[in-house]
Amino acid sequence: MILSPSRVQKGQTCMKQVWYHYKLGIRPKVTSANLAFGKAVDNTVMDYLKAVTLGTRISSIEDVFVRHWKKQTSVSLEYSATQSEKKLKEMGAAMAGKFPVKWEESGLMVFIMPDGSPALQVELAVQISPKDSLKGYLDLIAMDQVGRIVILDIKTTGVAYDDLFVRQSDQLTAYQLLVDSHAETLGIEQADQVGFMCLHKKKDPVIHLPQIVDRRPASRVREYIQSCQWFVNDYNNGRFNRSPLGAFNSPCSMCDFSRLCSDGCIEDLAIPDSAMSVLQLAA
Repeated sequence: MILSPSRVQKGQTCMKQVWYHYKLGIRPKVTSANLAFGKAVDNTVMDYLKAVTLGTRISSIEDVFVRHWKKQTSVSLEYSATQSEKKLKEMGAAMAGKFPVKWEESGLMVFIMPDGSPALQVELAVQISPKDSLKGYLDLIAMDQVGRIVILDIKTTGVAYDDLFVRQSDQLTAYQLLVDSHAETLGIEQADQVGFMCLHKKKDPVIHLPQIVDRRPASRVREYIQSCQWFVNDYNNGRFNRSPLGAFNSPCSMCDFSRLCSDGCIEDLAIPDSAMSVLQLAA
């Protein structure tokens, strides 16, 4: 099985969600505007960092975002009650315009890989058992002013992350495992630090400096590999249980499949024919 950090995280949240998404291939009919916005921002940041690293010029980073947002809005999107295409366009352009100053203030530079390419949107994979591998797409590998290698993930978020989450995030643990596994190919000894850079969605967006912590100890990496293996075991043995948790920390309200899971409603979902028959049997 080919795993990803997001796939394993879904399993830690709710295996029923994994069954709907990965086993049956069910998807929402309409893409969330938040997801599309995040992609537009991420592509804008990557374009900017690539240009800066290679010494080329971007005349207007705001225009770069508008171009990416236009591409995302070429299909129907689902907006919340407080969102609109125009509001998100204005917010994204403002966010993009503030990014270069904060990036320069961070003191980081994009790491240059041995082939001369910038380490942006890097795809890496590692074997974690004879039959299973972990694959990830890293936003960027950076280097600080004293030469430390920093794995940094760019997050477009409604809230700023606290340091505890940065220290605990399994996503960063997975990325460290991936980078360390390819250290020789990348021309480094190891990843020295990991972190997030949060781009805070507000009417007046805030770009936070990178929140960076030291690399995970070996025990944490082993623990993460074990959690991946448990995921595979549950998946292969058909353990797709619901995990509603408590009233104040339930993942259900954020789940694409909440109505299907709770009352069998399928009107907002694109369901393959093969999955429809399985759902009918499970009803």
